[in-house]
Amino acid sequence: MRADRTAAAPVIQHVRYLIARRPDLPVAAIARHAGVASSTLKSLLSDDCRGPGEERTVSPAIARRLLALQLADLPCRERGYGGRSTDAAPAMEHVRALLDAHPALSQAAIARAVGMSPSTLAAALHDVAAGTPRRIQQAAAQQLLALDPDPLLTAAAVRRKDTMELRPVIDHLHALQLRYDRASRAFIARTAGVNPSTLASALLDHSRNPRRGIHIVVGRRILALDELPAPACPRRIQVTDTGLLRRLRALCAAGWTLEDIGAAGNISAKTLTAFSASHHPRGTPALRGAILAAWEELSHRPGPSTAARRRAQAKGWAPPLAWDNETIDDPSVSPSGIRNPGHQPPWNPDLLQHELTFLTRLGLSQAQALKRLGLGTRRAHRILTPTALAA
Repeated sequence: MRADRTAAAPVIQHVRYLIARRPDLPVAAIARHAGVASSTLKSLLSDDCRGPGEERTVSPAIARRLLALQLADLPCRERGYGGRSTDAAPAMEHVRALLDAHPALSQAAIARAVGMSPSTLAAALHDVAAGTPRRIQQAAAQQLLALDPDPLLTAAAVRRKDTMELRPVIDHLHALQLRYDRASRAFIARTAGVNPSTLASALLDHSRNPRRGIHIVVGRRILALDELPAPACPRRIQVTDTGLLRRLRALCAAGWTLEDIGAAGNISAKTLTAFSASHHPRGTPALRGAILAAWEELSHRPGPSTAARRRAQAKGWAPPLAWDNETIDDPSVSPSGIRNPGHQPPWNPDLLQHELTFLTRLGLSQAQALKRLGLGTRRAHRILTPTALAA
């Protein structure tokens, strides 16, 4: 037998005694309460059933855990299947009093101090507050009732050595969001190689306790971001929420559905619907970028939806040709220009030349400008003759 192994026979005999006394419990439950992998215990029992052969061995640590397990340690219905458990209410009331008296304390810190998982303590607090019967391990209850909060408060007051101030990170996030459209916190986190939930959790903790910091690696990665890639784009400071709403409604008036606009801007139609229907619309960075991207792609050509065009016309929404880039974001300006993209205006050379000059100044090619005006090249030539097409 190896020096680092011990005979398995006494261990197997003890486990079989426990199984005989508690036939209602699966082997996995016995293994779990002993702190042993269920596959390990099942393997020992399986080998023993194969008859005589080479002496079976087990590690001393596993042998000690299984031999120390007693019938009283196993769960049963009368004790809520909690082993040596007790009513959780007194301990949870004590924990709630500690949390109320010391706002700097966290549930997680209290749980770790007594060897409980934070989720177990949170569930027990929730059940007791709801009046639901709850039992916890007797040892954990005793430790909670005897808990001295002073060491925990001292630890909470001192920032961990692997953390840094969160305020500079928050200020940098805000600066990036002011510079870029489509710069959500989640997008910034992913760009920096940080899990978005990690950043969100740090910000939430800081809002509850300003002394809480952020892991130094996470903070440095965020602070190192000076530029953001697409789909984030430099923010157009002059773009207003009024202008965004006008652009969205103008695209609908041109025959584009919210699904089409959402696909072009990589945003959900539901988000666009909520923004369009709001009495006081406020554009988020993601929404701003989405509407502007869709405007750039779709505003110079008619959409395929007659229903969207009719609905917009019934609501009095002005199409893209009724706006220009200098006035669309000004709440005091009313739409002008071509009001109904479904009907051609009475074209004449001067009007067509004016529209072509205006659209090409916006950056559209001659073909795009004519398409936006609903004109073919041959008809435009006939209207402009003897005036040549704008170069």
